[in-house]
Amino acid sequence: MGTLKEWLPCAVLAFVVGAGLTRYCSEPRTEVRETVRTDTLTVVRVDTVVVEKPAPVKVVEKEPVYIQVPVPGDTVFLPGDTLAVPVPIRQYSFRDSLYALDVSGFNVTLDRLEVYPRTIYKTIANTVERTVTDKKRWGIGLQAGYGYNFGSSSARPAPYVGIGVQYSLWRF
Repeated sequence: MGTLKEWLPCAVLAFVVGAGLTRYCSEPRTEVRETVRTDTLTVVRVDTVVVEKPAPVKVVEKEPVYIQVPVPGDTVFLPGDTLAVPVPIRQYSFRDSLYALDVSGFNVTLDRLEVYPRTIYKTIANTVERTVTDKKRWGIGLQAGYGYNFGSSSARPAPYVGIGVQYSLWRF
């Protein structure tokens, strides 16, 4: 085969080429997995708003309604002995930022108003979980080197190239 001086440059070159191929041609040594989970929380809140004696913001006169009443002074009510009396009708509008109300009638007042507004709160939370795992240390790869052949009768150093099973001790 050759002497150690002849094969030493080849062994160094094989080591450098193997290290370079391992470093630049292999996949990344760690694997990152991301899991995104979206949670939506919805809360509905109902408040009670009480408005005591709201004042009208607008009053509109409507056509009066006539009702039949007996003529004053008569002791006996006879058909046709009636008097048509006009009853004034008004339309009242009550407004606020929380309500709107229109009421029509004679001498109308609004004593109390209760409003139940609903408020909906939505909270959206995105949770990202990252799992980082190292790749396995065992592998099959191309090997090149210089070593002893212990199976032959003459155990002397010689270069070799082959495929083998390996366990990575160091990573760089």
